[in-house]
Amino acid sequence: MSEIVPLPLPKNELHVWRYILRQEDYLNELENPVLSEEEKVSYSRFVYEKDKRKYICNHVFRRYVLAQYLGVRPADIKYSYTNFGKPFFAEGNIEFSHSYRADLGLLALYNGSEVGIDIEQIKEMQDVHTFCDFSFSEAEKKLIFANGSFDQSTFFSLWTFKEAFIKAIGTGLNADITQFDLADFAHQEMKEMEYKGKAHWIIKKLPAQEGFEAAYAVKGEVQKLVEFNYN
Repeated sequence: MSEIVPLPLPKNELHVWRYILRQEDYLNELENPVLSEEEKVSYSRFVYEKDKRKYICNHVFRRYVLAQYLGVRPADIKYSYTNFGKPFFAEGNIEFSHSYRADLGLLALYNGSEVGIDIEQIKEMQDVHTFCDFSFSEAEKKLIFANGSFDQSTFFSLWTFKEAFIKAIGTGLNADITQFDLADFAHQEMKEMEYKGKAHWIIKKLPAQEGFEAAYAVKGEVQKLVEFNYN
């Protein structure tokens, strides 16, 4: 078997892969599986077929992309997990983050430090005040409810920033996310911040299809953003 040459990921370069769910990825996995037994257990728990198919397609997509950087077969990828369930590689410098909503997926890769990515589908929210009380700082809520009305655009911009950031630090929703005040980011494409001392973070919007918002967070510099369409 010929050696697999890994795809390079230079320092300070962020790679973002875009994915649109496709039926052939689902059928290929059923015929020639690459997902682990753990992943099979995870998708077997879904009640609805559409959710099972979404999980399978996105996790197959993730394995095939990561395999290119690791120089291995997709089925040979082994994840380690933090106490909060965030997957990572115990060896090497490649950090990654994966997010998907509806039929769209995003996968971010960065060399040497934490990265987070998020995509959200813009939709009507139920009991938005209660949600915001548990999710946003007072400064963020002032922007979301400016002039006494709910600003949906600001809400989803801030939420994708916040989701990308907590995915990067690996706490998920286990942390008190009202303590991460990203109000200064709401109407800017990019801003720098510090978190826990002198950690240098970049949080930035990503272009997204109509009806969606997307963003990434990186601890470090992004001198170059390279985007790929998996499909």
